[in-house]
Amino acid sequence: MKQTIKIVLTISLAAAFLAACATRAEKMPQVNGENLLIHPPSGWRLAHTNGDPDGNYVVEFMPNAEEKEAWREGYMSVQRGAFNPSSGQHMAPQALATLMQVAQTKCPGRFVPMTSKDTQISGAYAAIGGGFCSRDGDVAPYGEGNLTAIIEGRKNLFLVQFGWRPATEDDQKDSGWRIRPERLKQYLDLINQASLCGAQGELPCPP
Repeated sequence: MKQTIKIVLTISLAAAFLAACATRAEKMPQVNGENLLIHPPSGWRLAHTNGDPDGNYVVEFMPNAEEKEAWREGYMSVQRGAFNPSSGQHMAPQALATLMQVAQTKCPGRFVPMTSKDTQISGAYAAIGGGFCSRDGDVAPYGEGNLTAIIEGRKNLFLVQFGWRPATEDDQKDSGWRIRPERLKQYLDLINQASLCGAQGELPCPP
């Protein structure tokens, strides 16, 4: 459990750092070791990178027309954090449950959770969940939703998050999570199509 908390704290600190950074053009960094290969939606750009090519890192994507400090349509981040799987216990469900508890606690409005599930992605154990907060301050006056997946690699945990913010009070109001079903399916499909590479027993990562 201490390891899960450490990972969540690392994620939270990275998110706080990224929120304070200005938007700038980015190049995809060279990452060493085990990596998660996942494609952003078509028409999205790499918006920010931060971290150590040999250790923890964060990469962010968003639609080409979106502003980093005031995005509405969508957001995607991928984060890598080292962990030791030798305990024999799966860390992904614990880490996901902790993240969802934090999200619910910090939501100033009503939080509508998704049903979490454990699954396999690229042969790796994973946990997927999410939810929608009905109000999230000035940056998201009509709320903000997220779909989160935590994937256990051989050497690392990978956190993938998709976010969305309704543009108006009535935008997708009939949906509990305020997102079009086809868009949510697109995000789920991208997560399920992800693959691990670079560690012993995995395919080499592409150059």
